Amino acid sequence: MSPSPRCLLLLALTVLAGCAHMLTTAAPERRFYALTAQRPEALAPARDKSVLKVRPFQISPAYQGKDMVYRTGDVEYQADYYNVFFVQPGAAATQAAEEWIGRSGLFGNVVDSTSQVPDTHVLEGMVNALYGDFRDPKNPKAVIEAQFFLLKNKDEKYSVIFQKSYSKAVPFSADYKDATLLAKAYQTGLTEMLSELENDIRAARP
Repeated sequence: MSPSPRCLLLLALTVLAGCAHMLTTAAPERRFYALTAQRPEALAPARDKSVLKVRPFQISPAYQGKDMVYRTGDVEYQADYYNVFFVQPGAAATQAAEEWIGRSGLFGNVVDSTSQVPDTHVLEGMVNALYGDFRDPKNPKAVIEAQFFLLKNKDEKYSVIFQKSYSKAVPFSADYKDATLLAKAYQTGLTEMLSELENDIRAARP
């Protein structure tokens, strides 16, 4: 039995109404977050001719993108397209470290890798982990793991005078779909990490 014209009309109106609803429903907006840490006070630069050059930090391939990464199981991870870092995490961590050490007074000058100023020391870093740990949904954590190397330049020959790995797991209370508190926990973890790095470099280089 063929459908009546009335049935076809009702079917067409239903389809059009559904399409109109899809067109008027706004897609979720992407939210952007900074990965940063700022030393609370700045000390006077060291009274010597030391120059620290901060090379761009490397980062594990799993975290090179801007999408926030969530760990939901022992071998299960998710990338969040709608909650992202404003700057690629490796570059953001490099800038944060450069600014932090620059305000520490440990060296006469702190410059980035593009500077033509001859260096006396070089800082290298590798970010090995950067994710929200949601394996226990009631106790999520912001995880940051990194390794740093301080090299000394003597007659254009570099030797490692300090190296150490750091790991931070900062707890916070939030639904993983709301990444604001996760971003704040990252900032806390990075601040603690750079504070420890500063103290360790100070001890390694009196």
